[in-house]
Amino acid sequence: MDGSYFFIAFGTFGNPNGFRQSFVLGGNAAIAKEIRTFDLKTNAIKLFPDSRIYALRKDYAGGSSFISYCLYTFAKEQNSNRGGTFIGSGLLFSGKSASEGLVIEILNEFHENLEKNNVTEEVISVGHSDQFTVQKPKDFDKLGFHLQDIDEVDFTRFSETYLVVYCITDPAELKEKLTKAVQLLNMYDAIYFTQSSEIAEFVQQKGIFKIVNADGFENEIQLLQKEKERSVQNMIRELETEKESLKDEKQKVINEASQQIERNVQRHQDNEKKIQASRDSVRVISQEYDQYSKKLDELVNNLKSGGKTEIVRKQYQENKKALGSVVIQNKNIPSLDTVSSSGPARPGTLKPNSFSGNSLAEFNTGRSREENSKSRSMIYKIMTFVLLFLLAGSYLSYFLFFSKGHKIEIPYTEASVSENSENVETVPTVQPDNTMVRAEENLNPLPNSELNDNDRILISKKVKSGTKIDSLVNAIYELNPSTIKDYYRHQKKDYKEKLYHINPASFSIKGPDTIWVDTLKKVPNYSKF
Repeated sequence: MDGSYFFIAFGTFGNPNGFRQSFVLGGNAAIAKEIRTFDLKTNAIKLFPDSRIYALRKDYAGGSSFISYCLYTFAKEQNSNRGGTFIGSGLLFSGKSASEGLVIEILNEFHENLEKNNVTEEVISVGHSDQFTVQKPKDFDKLGFHLQDIDEVDFTRFSETYLVVYCITDPAELKEKLTKAVQLLNMYDAIYFTQSSEIAEFVQQKGIFKIVNADGFENEIQLLQKEKERSVQNMIRELETEKESLKDEKQKVINEASQQIERNVQRHQDNEKKIQASRDSVRVISQEYDQYSKKLDELVNNLKSGGKTEIVRKQYQENKKALGSVVIQNKNIPSLDTVSSSGPARPGTLKPNSFSGNSLAEFNTGRSREENSKSRSMIYKIMTFVLLFLLAGSYLSYFLFFSKGHKIEIPYTEASVSENSENVETVPTVQPDNTMVRAEENLNPLPNSELNDNDRILISKKVKSGTKIDSLVNAIYELNPSTIKDYYRHQKKDYKEKLYHINPASFSIKGPDTIWVDTLKKVPNYSKF
């Protein structure tokens, strides 16, 4: 026995049970219990003695679709004379259906046995559907053969509308109508068939259910067929319109992609020029440091040959300033333009959904970031090497000069390759020696102005008293990017010393730290105007 179909028996039993239905044969009992009742709306359709109603209905329960074929016949309730009572049978299929001829044959046989075993003199002899005595039809198992899918019915959509067809219901006529009626289940939740004039007159009089005769039923089928044809034609027009618009859309997408590619090519060409210019700048820096190193050798040889320290010191300072000027002019490596850094959206910019997967912009952005990272890494390595070289040269010069009895003060250059290097918190103590060149005088360019009162007050509001000098200088840099930070970001040690010497009363020394304790009187900066 196939579990995809089963019988339900039902009836009206009067007080106290009223209408009851029970799963009686085949299928899944748990799912069968979720099926809505097969009770009739007796205010809209009503059975009379010697009358019967066939019904075609759709259901959705337990996540499954069901189509049911039912048969209602008049039967009285025990101890009751109210009208419209009945006994009925329902043959249900899950998602599929058998041939209508076989369904009608087996449904009629099951219902005849149901009446024979449970109705006496038109009165239902039991008090509940669970007490029904049922008999399996002889061809019941054949229902499982050649079941067909029902593709054209939406089992999840219900309209609360019903159709009654007044027509002949002998097996041959009913088979033809049931076959056609299945497609009407998209318009009606249930379709009833009866050849009883009393039932037809009752339905027409109540006006709740729509009722048609055989010709009206055929008209319903034709209207549905025309609606299907209109739907097909609408879909055809929609697809044809889509095909036409596809040409324009295709050209638009291709044009946008091509424009983006051209922009990418142009940016890469510009980036190549920037990279080459940066390489030239690095070459200039390297050559300048090499020349500076040779000049240091010349100064050392000059001193060894009896040269005067004052002259050597002056030449040394001039050489160092010249080096700093060249480095400042060439050390700023410009960032590369990425293919996604095009600013506001332009007409040719591709939309995110134009393609699936990674876009050209995403791909090239990754490349540009990688090139930027490599460029920055190269500059940091060069600067670190150069500064370490200078530091070693300074120590070597000091050692050579001091060993010959000539003491020359060469200012210490802080080996800082990043503006975030803030480990040193103290300012070197400067002795009042007129022969010594103070480190703050090495600032390049030399400060030519000072912050006004409002700018200094802003610093006091930004930084609390008791802050270390490095944190104070960081705040000054951030508040004055164009007049201080841009010029002295890599000369932080010299700038700290300058700030300390022109504001001695504003700082105190606590252990290894230089602490800001009072309002700054002067804050040096550089102004082009």
